[in-house]
Amino acid sequence: MSHPGTDALRGLLTAILTPFDLQGRLALEHMPAFLEFQRQSGVDGVVVCGTNGEGTSLSVPERQRVLETVLQHRGNLTVVASTGATSLTDTLELTRHAATAGADAALVLPPFFFKNPDIEGLITYFRAVLDAADLPVLLYNIPQQTAVPIRAALIERLGDHPNLVGIKDSEGDWERTRALIAGYPRLRVFAGCDLLSARCYAAGGAGCISGTANAFPEVVVAVRKAFEVAGAGAELQDAQDRLAALVAILERYPPIAVNKSVLAHRGLPRLGVCPPLINLTPAQEERLIAELRDATYL
Repeated sequence: MSHPGTDALRGLLTAILTPFDLQGRLALEHMPAFLEFQRQSGVDGVVVCGTNGEGTSLSVPERQRVLETVLQHRGNLTVVASTGATSLTDTLELTRHAATAGADAALVLPPFFFKNPDIEGLITYFRAVLDAADLPVLLYNIPQQTAVPIRAALIERLGDHPNLVGIKDSEGDWERTRALIAGYPRLRVFAGCDLLSARCYAAGGAGCISGTANAFPEVVVAVRKAFEVAGAGAELQDAQDRLAALVAILERYPPIAVNKSVLAHRGLPRLGVCPPLINLTPAQEERLIAELRDATYL
């Protein structure tokens, strides 16, 4: 049986940035304007304090403050709280807080410091989270960052838990994402790679959780709209090709900071990143903006 909160988990969710000032301090006063920018562009929801939100660089109280700020200004947006941490105690605290604060779901990383953990350890970790969760839970597969992949054997062992409702697959391998969609019809499978957005919609996936949508939500929304209007045809491929060309530009610059630099040219406040990430240099930003204008994204 599906968790009663599962229906909200579909479409395009932006893996939203966390606003910091240029000294790396939280600047949550800028969150309302950023959420309004997302709403006006037509995204369905947001994921808070995930990879693009630099959640693992924040303390538990800071992550709770960020989520509470988003929920206060959410409007009609679906809100998913990223609650995974290396400590099971922290993950449980963040997941319980997400439920009581009013988030629609939790997105949970595996514990990522100890590499190649025994599957029994991962099962113990995730079952504790699922048992304690009073909201739907999605597993977060991003082994290029965690070095702890979420594989079929783990999903099979956890698949009977009523609080497990989906997976965000950010590995970037279409065959892997396709196999999840086909093999686990009960679960909502989100592509966490913008390059797989169109194929995920066409294959019956739940949607896309996008980092690119931070600075260019309208480009990522266009893929979802093309599928809704015309299905898996030329319009969808054209929208996906335009998104892929945009990703190719953005990937040449420091991650996460690239979106914050672009937003400063789209009417949003100037934001920075938290160490160990670095902001773009003025020269990098000048080149970036010139490239985006030449390619008609700005």
